[in-house]
Amino acid sequence: MENTDSLDNACFHCSLPVDDKNRVIKKIKQQAQIFCCHGCSSVCEMIFQSGLDGFYQRTPESQRMAPPPERLKETTLYDIDEIQREFIQSSSDHALNNIRTLHLMVEGIHCSACVWLIERSLANVKGIHEVKVNLAHKRLIVSWDNSQNKISSIIEHLGNIGYAATPFNPESAEGFIKKQNRSLLLRMAFAAFSMMNLLWISIALYSGADQGEFKSLFQWVGFVLATPTLLYSGWPFLKGAYTGLKHLNLTMDVPIAMGATVTYAYSVFVTL
Repeated sequence: MENTDSLDNACFHCSLPVDDKNRVIKKIKQQAQIFCCHGCSSVCEMIFQSGLDGFYQRTPESQRMAPPPERLKETTLYDIDEIQREFIQSSSDHALNNIRTLHLMVEGIHCSACVWLIERSLANVKGIHEVKVNLAHKRLIVSWDNSQNKISSIIEHLGNIGYAATPFNPESAEGFIKKQNRSLLLRMAFAAFSMMNLLWISIALYSGADQGEFKSLFQWVGFVLATPTLLYSGWPFLKGAYTGLKHLNLTMDVPIAMGATVTYAYSVFVTL
């Protein structure tokens, strides 16, 4: 029987909390690890067996991954030529007429470590010629020799390492983009609401309410409004800045996050 007393109560793969009822314990490199589900344990085992365990060192510590998404069913349908014509780009060179290119939407990509894992893993698959992952749009472009491999095998391989891939088409892209845009719109709306209220508070303070109890009251109201605005509306910038700095990559998120954080910290200092 495995000794689980020394194990953390968090999934080794996705870092989510694990309850006693659903916990899965599996030996990884002769060491017992705890997982939240069989999906996470299988994906982790596949990653280590493929020699790609560097993925876990490359994943930002603050990046909480989701458990592996549900895989597509009946992937062999994509191997039928009539269905492939909707998605596939074939080479115009007669000598390379078996080389085909496919765009995939990939669910489960979180960070640059995911990009590294997908590209390294597919590079070892028979018949794969080229792999490109777009982290921002969660898309994968893969070129392969159709005489040596099939679309279904590529999709199944991605599923084995924790990613659900769907051949790209405008309808699925539209739904994915709408979901992202809705999240950004909510963040912008909350930021606009807070901005307007903070503007009125500033006008009140500059108009003479900067003495006694009114000054303290307005400052604390501003603090209550500014805190969730920074953490919610500014979260994409804070997250992007942290990831960039973690990998020594100065992105545009870094100066934006620094400016917002320093301004907020100074305002808190003045309020306190």
